Amino acid sequence: MREHIEGHRITLVLNGLPIETLADLPPEPGRLLFVGLNPSPVSVEAGHYHRGRLGQSFWRRLVRAQILPPHTDLECADDALVAAGHGITDLLKFPTPRDTATETELRAGVGPLFQKVAIWRPAAVVFVYKRGAEACAGRHIPEPWGRIEGLALAARPCFLMPGPYAPRKAVDVGLNLIRNLGAAIEG
Repeated sequence: MREHIEGHRITLVLNGLPIETLADLPPEPGRLLFVGLNPSPVSVEAGHYHRGRLGQSFWRRLVRAQILPPHTDLECADDALVAAGHGITDLLKFPTPRDTATETELRAGVGPLFQKVAIWRPAAVVFVYKRGAEACAGRHIPEPWGRIEGLALAARPCFLMPGPYAPRKAVDVGLNLIRNLGAAIEG
């Protein structure tokens, strides 16, 4: 239930309590939807997705993959993502400073994410973190990055970004795949 929006901040009623979090930024149909785990308090306070150290790395990777323009201001990179037609959301909307969600909590976010994907109709869903992809798949995912075999949300293929601590070579190859995915939906 939406009460008010301020920037990308929104107050939702979660578990019966009003919680300030980040609003979904839906993609245009046929574009990419990036899915994180949940917002950090730093991001919510700033009103922008992925403001922490790992988040800044995520935005730099999207610049390297040519999903975002080369001189994107990382402080508000989510605005550039939306301007490019792509979107971003989190599996859970409850902010926490670290990845503390239980498997049950993560699984509770799968149904709402599936509904968003069905309504927004992105070309593909790209998970930022493996834990979110595994919650949606309901199983361990052996792929360290790339297309997730056997996982589609609302008939949309799912992909996984290289992990935040992946070796440079794996990141380069993984980002090339994301670059090619972006180019494929452009053409």
